[in-house]
Amino acid sequence: MGELGLNKIFGALLATALGLFALHELSNVVFSHGSEGGHGEEHAETTSMSEQMCAKFAYCVDVADAGGSGGEEEEVFDLGLLLANADVSRGERTFKGQCTTCHTIEAGGSNGTGPNLHNVVGAEKAHHAGFNYSAALSGMGGSWTYENLNQWLTNPSSYARGTSMSFAGLRRDADRINVIAYLASNTENPPPFPEPLPAAEEGGDEAVEGEEATTEEGAAPAEATDGQDATTEEAAPADETVTEAVEEDADAADSTAEEAFEEEAPTPTEEEGE
Repeated sequence: MGELGLNKIFGALLATALGLFALHELSNVVFSHGSEGGHGEEHAETTSMSEQMCAKFAYCVDVADAGGSGGEEEEVFDLGLLLANADVSRGERTFKGQCTTCHTIEAGGSNGTGPNLHNVVGAEKAHHAGFNYSAALSGMGGSWTYENLNQWLTNPSSYARGTSMSFAGLRRDADRINVIAYLASNTENPPPFPEPLPAAEEGGDEAVEGEEATTEEGAAPAEATDGQDATTEEAAPADETVTEAVEEDADAADSTAEEAFEEEAPTPTEEEGE
């Protein structure tokens, strides 16, 4: 094979290598550009509305994001209303299932791992003589009101830091409220339940006032009906007057036409004389 043939082969190999290199670089450029665009879109989605405004304009304006429901009302915990509707029998079952391993509740019952809980509602904290309370609880002071019992039974370790009570608490509102009502039923002369929040009563008064206003406004069409009847009665004589006038005009027109015809028509005597 001559030198010319070798040059052709070498040139073909070089052209192939250059083509493959060009394709590789072109693919890198295309895909890197696409990935940058996608990253930018993801970044735009994660930034807040205020940050996007700051990036687009020369000054920053705090813009509240419109995300979220916003219209949902926060549920209000009404201790008085819940206690008024508590189920004492369910509270007894919950107490027996989760509290009797440490506490007794009958009058004159002995202390166990925890103190006897008879007459506990309204009593002073750490009041039971002969029981060794933890320093965290005995140093708190105050009494076991319904509000304090609710907080204590929700999470004892959070209510009294360092308490020796290892109970995790009753996190479900229904279970906790029922147990508090059961404790009150085992307390002689317990304090009255807290009054329910007054918000519901105010809403009811506004609703009643709204109904009365609607009723008063609804009475207006009846007056309008009476007015329509009066208008109809007044319109009736007017219609009769118009009808009578038309009939009189028609009678007068007929009389005039008959008189004109009689004047123009020749009499029989004149025709015979001619």
